[in-house]
Amino acid sequence: MTGGAGYLGSVLVPKLLESGLSVRVFDNFTYGDAGLRDIVKNPELEIIEGDIQSGSEVQNAVKDMDCIIHLAAISNDPSAELDPALTRKINYDAYPIILNAGKNAGVQRFINPSSIGVYGINFDSNVTEKDPVNPLTEYARCKVDSELLVQQYSSKYFTTVSMRCGTVCGWSPRMRFDLSVNTLTAVAITQKQLTVWGGKQMRPQIHIGDITDFFLALVRMDAAKINGKIFNAAGYNMLVMETAEIIKNVLGNSIELICAPPRNDERSYHVNSDRIGYELGLVPRRSIEDAVRSILEAYEQKKWVDHLDPAYNNVIKIKQDNPA
Repeated sequence: MTGGAGYLGSVLVPKLLESGLSVRVFDNFTYGDAGLRDIVKNPELEIIEGDIQSGSEVQNAVKDMDCIIHLAAISNDPSAELDPALTRKINYDAYPIILNAGKNAGVQRFINPSSIGVYGINFDSNVTEKDPVNPLTEYARCKVDSELLVQQYSSKYFTTVSMRCGTVCGWSPRMRFDLSVNTLTAVAITQKQLTVWGGKQMRPQIHIGDITDFFLALVRMDAAKINGKIFNAAGYNMLVMETAEIIKNVLGNSIELICAPPRNDERSYHVNSDRIGYELGLVPRRSIEDAVRSILEAYEQKKWVDHLDPAYNNVIKIKQDNPA
């Protein structure tokens, strides 16, 4: 697994180990190793520090592997826009390196995380995998291009699948507070108030426990069901105001909810995830409320204090490591 020490990987790797699989994590540890510290001594876990842009390092990392889950990336639009050229190198140019190394090494399966961001601004309801994509950012364009490339590598000997994920939420050992539900929850906890600008924008959100369950299922899924396919995994389509009200309900009436006029960003997404449910049996089993509670519990257990700490925010961390 590339990027196994990241937000998703830190939840997924323990699940893979608990299911009886051996896991090799290949990561450059840009955001540290906090996500793997509790399991680093597991004998079925191997950790290799390296760069997905290095052909020789990738070849070594995929040797004797059955499946690649490619999580490594510059994640989300704000991070990607800091340096679009670098984003292209990491989020797309590294794909042929990994795909070729995998096929040459006899890897049987490649699981590709994509994003609902490929649809761009779309005011239609129930956008499905059959609807046209409209990528508006370098991050989204790389996702579209990578999906097409991954499909081209699909064969009866090399199963490939892409999953267009909604915005992920909930606690992770390598936490991110630059994702909408996570950010809103942290602000409400620490400031005792929450300002919602507009609030009628629709955002698809999926619990980190659910999306990592989906990845785990794809590892063992019958190849005929997934090979060469793309699935939406958007979770719950929810108004921003609805999310804020859930947070207020979980945290209690001490939280002040402030409604403010809409800002310029009135993007709204409503993504249909029926296909992954009826074809693969993968449906969300955790709620947004569960995600909020997990972040609150982590705060009460003193697992985090300042949600603006660079360790929890990709943009802040990238700027800190690469000052202008």
